[in-house]
Amino acid sequence: MKKQSGCTSGKAVCDGGSSRLLKEFKPIRAVTAAELEKMDIPPIEWLVEKILPIGLSMLGAPSKYFKSYMALWLCIAICNGWKFLNFNCTRHACLYLDLESTKRRPKNRLEQILKGNPYPDNLYVITGTDDIGRIGEGFETQIEYQLKEHPEIKLIIVDVFQMVRQAAKRNQTGYDRDYDDFKTLKQIADKYNIGLMLIHHTRKMKDPTDVFNELSGSVGVMGALDCAWVITKEERYSEEATLHITGRDMESQKLKIRFNKNTFRWEYVGTEEEIESQRLLEEYEQSPVIETIRKLVKQNGGHWEGSASDIVDASKYCGNQIYDDVRKVGSFINKHEGLLWAVDKINYNMKPTNKKNLYFFNSTNSTNSTYSTDSIYSTQVELGI
Repeated sequence: MKKQSGCTSGKAVCDGGSSRLLKEFKPIRAVTAAELEKMDIPPIEWLVEKILPIGLSMLGAPSKYFKSYMALWLCIAICNGWKFLNFNCTRHACLYLDLESTKRRPKNRLEQILKGNPYPDNLYVITGTDDIGRIGEGFETQIEYQLKEHPEIKLIIVDVFQMVRQAAKRNQTGYDRDYDDFKTLKQIADKYNIGLMLIHHTRKMKDPTDVFNELSGSVGVMGALDCAWVITKEERYSEEATLHITGRDMESQKLKIRFNKNTFRWEYVGTEEEIESQRLLEEYEQSPVIETIRKLVKQNGGHWEGSASDIVDASKYCGNQIYDDVRKVGSFINKHEGLLWAVDKINYNMKPTNKKNLYFFNSTNSTNSTYSTDSIYSTQVELGI
């Protein structure tokens, strides 16, 4: 008898004139907070301490930003248990999928990076000549085969992600496409408890307040990732860059890094805060404003008070003339108040008056703790102002 379309009984529903099975949902048991407290839940497992956990991650950068060198250097550091960008790596085997290359390119790059050091025997390489499948068309099976053949593998890098994606289906939104791809990849990472990093191109930034919006694709990208890295530069051909890092259950960071064309390795320069602090300190130490204040305070027994224009006038006789106008001098002092104390142990206060702001400086290194109301005038006489 010919089967007719239509609604059927049991665990099926009518959908557009044909039947489809209704998914059966099992009851879910919620746990109490008290039960959760007693559960032994392992902490985050780091491949690179503080910046790369186990799970699904992505490294994004524009083309020609040496992101493939970063990916290969990351694998080498983890395979050897070395430091990567000054962070400790846990020694594990890695699988690097260099899908835009033949075997020649990774071999040459390994020679450039290792420079005579032994090639790691726990770094496995697959290239574009190995006929890797796309997601949903053999990719998952090939990756699981590698993990069963080499169970010591703890990080897989796919360079580049676009090479394993299927073309968008008809009427498929960007979000739906991302969701399908990342769901599959996340299942692999979670099932085998590995890191799976996707190398991806970034697009022109639409939101300058959030560099992670540069990752190509929809908002589904960030929602699916356990960790994301994005490389940015102020100028395209600059060797120095910023590595932006964010992720679940981890601190967001901005690292200043530099690509060394002699070693072909990305190097750690410092955190954004460290670089800014160093810049401020150099600006402080080289300033004629600070040098003038130091001399005025020292020549007045550890105490001095006066206006910004008085400081400018005094600089002419201190051997380090100030050419900025008084407003910039005042702003500079306010900006470096913390360094006045940290570097020179000089307390600073400002008192507005009808005509000008008065600045009060007191050195804690001085044995004289009394302000002199005539200090500005005595200093001018001493300096010949």
